[in-house]
Amino acid sequence: MTGGLTDEFDQVLQSIIGIELLTFFQANPHTRDTVDGLALRLHRPQHQVEMALNTLCAIGILEIGGTKKVNIYHLSNRDLVSGYCQEQCDKYRIVPHFR
Repeated sequence: MTGGLTDEFDQVLQSIIGIELLTFFQANPHTRDTVDGLALRLHRPQHQVEMALNTLCAIGILEIGGTKKVNIYHLSNRDLVSGYCQEQCDKYRIVPHFR
């Protein structure tokens, strides 16, 4: 019975980390960094950040560059994140604190 609760918690946690990554890249759209670097910036465990990064790459928000030994993550299109955020703000009539 606790397995289902743990799975739900893991999904929520991954969603939160994904939102933190999106927020970070929205504020720093030219950033290119490794999993370790992003984990340090977010104060999150590396394996959790890596899972969220892989999800964001799979849906096309982030891209992976770098070398065979080191993956570097960056926004695939910085307007994609800001456009989505603006769309949500307009939809829910929220005044964003970023521009």
